[in-house]
Amino acid sequence: MLKLVADNPDPEVNEAIAGQHIKTHAPAFASEVIRFVLRQAPYEELRQCCQQQFVDWWKLSMPSGSPNDTYESVYWYLIYLIESRREDELRGNRFANRRVKECACYLMNKEKIPEYARGIRP
Repeated sequence: MLKLVADNPDPEVNEAIAGQHIKTHAPAFASEVIRFVLRQAPYEELRQCCQQQFVDWWKLSMPSGSPNDTYESVYWYLIYLIESRREDELRGNRFANRRVKECACYLMNKEKIPEYARGIRP
């Protein structure tokens, strides 16, 4: 059962929970993205992984809006980028493919911050 955002009224507690959630889920998600880019995982698996990221987040009952930091912002940007593109776009469009790789590598601490990646919480 989902909790209401009103059930978590303390902003400091919310931010700590959100930060821990992102630190736990972002690297694993990024590795799934890289598996897809390297053609080691099918598109359907990547889509399911994206959907699971949303489900896990919504279970926390966090308010939407601005992320805590750049790391979280890149995480949300990557999820929305994947959600908004078809498989052929992610694989065949060099621009989209490069952005996906750069964001995923950053989340795995293998690349510098992609300055263009600005996501928001759902």
